[in-house]
Amino acid sequence: MGASASLLIFNATAVGATFVGGWVPTAKAFLSRAGMQRMFSLRAGILIGVTFTGILPEAWKLQPTWAGWGALAAFTLLLLMETFAMVDSCPEYLEECDVHALSWTALAALASHSFLDGFNLGVSFSAGESAGAAVGLALTLHKVADGFTLTTLFQQAGYSPRQSAWGLFLVALATPLGALVSAAGAPSFDPGVAAGVLGFAGGSFLYIAASDLLRRIHRGQDRLSLLYFMVGLLGMAALQAH
Repeated sequence: MGASASLLIFNATAVGATFVGGWVPTAKAFLSRAGMQRMFSLRAGILIGVTFTGILPEAWKLQPTWAGWGALAAFTLLLLMETFAMVDSCPEYLEECDVHALSWTALAALASHSFLDGFNLGVSFSAGESAGAAVGLALTLHKVADGFTLTTLFQQAGYSPRQSAWGLFLVALATPLGALVSAAGAPSFDPGVAAGVLGFAGGSFLYIAASDLLRRIHRGQDRLSLLYFMVGLLGMAALQAH
């Protein structure tokens, strides 16, 4: 299967997974907080594994300086976004955090984050189809829980069911839009820009994985999450080694 077909399939899956998580009435029975935490730990392992074995080596090969600056830019951007607005609904829900009120600012941040998810997915395929598939798998895992927690947080913030549905629609469709933008621009990138874009994707994955996992392991909240993380990490390392 070609990279374009795989990218299309993973984008469709991500959109579908977001709506399934948001709309299936029995989702809450399957997506407990502990279950979601382990799902995110597995995602963190996949993202860190593919970043260090696929994304960053490819970026470094093209142009190491731009690769490093791209990773730093992504890490800093996501840190700043999360300081002022919620950019990842599931960790927010898992933390039972009420610091960031779910306003239109937070909704815009969530849509921007979803756009970056799609953009980085498209970029990942330029590092190889196995790297893109790994990122697509991690993204799908995330989107199921994301849809559920988005709807939950919208309701807790006082949004009507109609408003919640529109918010879910906006965040879901931002992912294929981001992938379309990256796929359209990638063929015209020179090596330096391509290295920076790949570095940006790698820095995004590192930030997302670290924010999902490390704070909970350090608090000792769920030691089993470490096992899920190692499964994802070692699985990606083994996949890239072949």
